[in-house]
Amino acid sequence: MKLLMENWRKFLNERMEFGDRFERWYHGEGDCEAQSVKFECLLSHGFKQVGRGAFRDVWQLPDDPGYVMKVVSPEYSKFDDEDPWGMNKAEADTIIQTGYPELLPKVYDTAKGYEWIVMEEVNPYDVEDEDWIPDFFPIFAEFWEAHKDDKNFAWRNDSLEKFWQDYTQSRIDEKRNKDDEKLVLTQELGGPKARGYLETRLSPLYERLLELIEQYDLAAWDIRGGNVGQASDGRFVLLDLGWGVPG
Repeated sequence: MKLLMENWRKFLNERMEFGDRFERWYHGEGDCEAQSVKFECLLSHGFKQVGRGAFRDVWQLPDDPGYVMKVVSPEYSKFDDEDPWGMNKAEADTIIQTGYPELLPKVYDTAKGYEWIVMEEVNPYDVEDEDWIPDFFPIFAEFWEAHKDDKNFAWRNDSLEKFWQDYTQSRIDEKRNKDDEKLVLTQELGGPKARGYLETRLSPLYERLLELIEQYDLAAWDIRGGNVGQASDGRFVLLDLGWGVPG
């Protein structure tokens, strides 16, 4: 695993080039300092702001819309109780990048101090949008719809997303050898037959995601609209993984 991380850092250190305007910004050609993340400097070099969070902004690269840059905005740097640089570092530098790369946006370049990171563009799902479940985990939507009138189904009055999250967290608890969880979950799903129907139809993608959640002690409730998206190649990805990865 150490070798994998060394290879990952070597990849990041061998910079890609993202076009002439990006390179001019990178090397400080023009009226701004090299790699300045000031709003006016990014605009002057052709970056387009496409997203804004509590502590980081997202800018589309000027020469290629297939890449975006997550920037620690100077106006947020006064918040000492948060670490947006650490959020960037977690996404770019954590060992999870090599363990589950297919579930994460690809990172292509970083500032030395993680003021910015360049990533592939991802279309995020809105906070209230549950469509990521039928889009990538359709058996959950099918099962939820089929059992909404079943009095033995614990989630008959809950949202689809809550069903996905609670079921997933229960599976994690089972993996952590909580003996009573297996019986409880089976009852909540409506019995052994119902559970068997669901679990024989779970996709490899779901099983892979379950491994990641369990291995890195993530919370199933953090996997939701707003924290997931679809990459340009159509795959399911987790966003802003800094919320769950130990530093």
